[in-house]
Amino acid sequence: MRGKKFIINSTKMDLHRVVTATGNINKELPQQSVIEFMEHADKDFGKIELTKWEQTLRQHLQNLQKQLPYIKDPHSRLRWAEDVMTIRCRL
Repeated sequence: MRGKKFIINSTKMDLHRVVTATGNINKELPQQSVIEFMEHADKDFGKIELTKWEQTLRQHLQNLQKQLPYIKDPHSRLRWAEDVMTIRCRL
């Protein structure tokens, strides 16, 4: 098993990919890719013991993933990507 810091950095990279994919509103939202990266990040969270703060961030991320299918307009899409970036930065 890898160390916690390695797992957190891997999670942060997955979230960076999510933000990069969703943040460009000139392109169609690659929903399947975003879902895969979100699921990979969540799976990484499951590999380590989380603090209460990290558990809260994981729950927020899971809630954002549930919202993804309902994002239709560019404004909502950017706000959603901003929320993912905030979680990434708080890790």
